[in-house]
Amino acid sequence: MRNGVLCLEGDWETGLRRRRSLVPVLQLIQSQWNIPFIHRTASTRAEFRVVIQEWLKAKYNTYPILYLGFHGHPGAIEIGQEIIPLKDLFEFGAKGRGRIIHFGACETLSAPKKELAMFLKKTQLVAMCGFKAEVDWLHSCALEILILDELSRRTITPASVLTFNKNLKRMAGSLVRELGFHLWTRSQI
Repeated sequence: MRNGVLCLEGDWETGLRRRRSLVPVLQLIQSQWNIPFIHRTASTRAEFRVVIQEWLKAKYNTYPILYLGFHGHPGAIEIGQEIIPLKDLFEFGAKGRGRIIHFGACETLSAPKKELAMFLKKTQLVAMCGFKAEVDWLHSCALEILILDELSRRTITPASVLTFNKNLKRMAGSLVRELGFHLWTRSQI
């Protein structure tokens, strides 16, 4: 059985006509590779907190991949109208063992290495990955299909995420470079 994905998605646009969504990406990976997913939205910090704290419970251990789809800023994500630095994402506590976060957000991983290290140490996540650059939404979705496929195939450990990163670069190296995709493991930092 493949690892499951919890996708927590913010608002991509203002107003009531929401056209962009990561749901079709999730439906595609489920239909093609039988990757289970849970999709939730968060327009406020309180909604974000509730979902993250639920995901960290043992009953969701089979969903070790957290896919955060939000607008991003260097070292931060945007939830609603609030820009929240990684260092302030205290919702995770130190309960992230055996789990990984993919930040589907522009520039979030362009933070100083010290901030990324502190986040991984504080959360105890095995690793985090995402983008250092401003990315095209559709191109990032294409790469994220491969990211979720590769991550879902293996137990989340420091060694397995390094294998994932190597495989991803082999399969889609030019897209990885173009989008500024990076992976950080707790053991690397």
